[in-house]
Amino acid sequence: MTAIMLEPVGPGEDDHQPLVKRLGWFFVIAFVSMLVVAAVAYALRAALFIH
Repeated sequence: MTAIMLEPVGPGEDDHQPLVKRLGWFFVIAFVSMLVVAAVAYALRAALFIH
């Protein structure tokens, strides 16, 4: 098995995406997570016959 060595990254050397793009991904992931939780909650409610 080969060990993978990562090179250290100094300040200013990292290649970050623009803030708008990162915030966009954050909100997309948060919204999809909310939909998944709601779907599971309603599925459990239906499966347990809770009115």
